[in-house]
Amino acid sequence: PGTYLYCGSAWGPGGLRARVNRHARRNKTLHWHVDHLRQRSTLTRVIAVEGGRECGLVARALGESGVEIPAPGFGSTDCRQCASHLLRLPEGFDLAFAFRDMGEAWLWQN
Repeated sequence: PGTYLYCGSAWGPGGLRARVNRHARRNKTLHWHVDHLRQRSTLTRVIAVEGGRECGLVARALGESGVEIPAPGFGSTDCRQCASHLLRLPEGFDLAFAFRDMGEAWLWQN
């Protein structure tokens, strides 16, 4: 139980729209760690930070009070910088506020 933040990038074919739409779907071939998480969770928000890199987003979020790593290695097996790309957020955490100065952002909420 709880609220989690997965920090990912969308540099592949189709860009951001394709990546978000894929992660939002439940019926798909399970490929990435986040695909398995999505089988057991509800997507409530997507914040896209133009030019944002997942490691920078993880570092920013970990600088906020109460944010923790629940599953070391989750989504970051190919990353030498981050312990995880999945973070657990404290109750009442304001995600949009935490990333407020990282450039233009778009918000999707389910």
